[in-house]
Amino acid sequence: MNLCNLSSDELWIATRLYFFALSPVCLSIYYLKNKKVSISIALTLCFSFLIAAIGWEIWINYGLFGGLPVSERRSEMLNCAIPQDINWLLNSLGDVLIVWVGLFLIKKLFKAKSPLKKWNWSAFVVLFIWFIGQNIYVEAFFYHLQLGNNGDLSWAPFNPLGSYYNPILFEIMNRPITFQSQSTWVLMSPVVYYIAIYFNNKFDKTF
Repeated sequence: MNLCNLSSDELWIATRLYFFALSPVCLSIYYLKNKKVSISIALTLCFSFLIAAIGWEIWINYGLFGGLPVSERRSEMLNCAIPQDINWLLNSLGDVLIVWVGLFLIKKLFKAKSPLKKWNWSAFVVLFIWFIGQNIYVEAFFYHLQLGNNGDLSWAPFNPLGSYYNPILFEIMNRPITFQSQSTWVLMSPVVYYIAIYFNNKFDKTF
């Protein structure tokens, strides 16, 4: 039953968002239950959640500084399916999943080189490509109905120029990929890698 009268595109967006947001929660429960939790990875993910939430998700969600709240940038049907007050939480949890997958990738690809012991530029490039690649996909195919254009997005610590300077970098299927939407993960990438190395060296054990 489609209680919010979502279109097929909107239903697909809502379904994916809840899936991506709940995935790290379910995975965390699984690893806790099986006592396979890495302290360093757990701390990295927790800090990633906080950084994403405070760094841009809350600001952009509520339009806190020079932008429109998400409720004014999408349809009433999506507002019904994804209430504004939990939208930032779901997006931040989705960001955690992205970080988790990125860390998994570099640990698998650079296992022999211990990419979380010290800064490895090759590992960072892979992490950066993954973060930016998924964010381009999100802007083009996930949130193209609500991200907004110039004048719509709030300033945020990880969105430092807000809507004041937000040129279109390129387009995919006539959907713009903008400078500020990508800037969040450009800034997030080195932060995530740094804290992952820090926590790995400080708490390199499991419980």
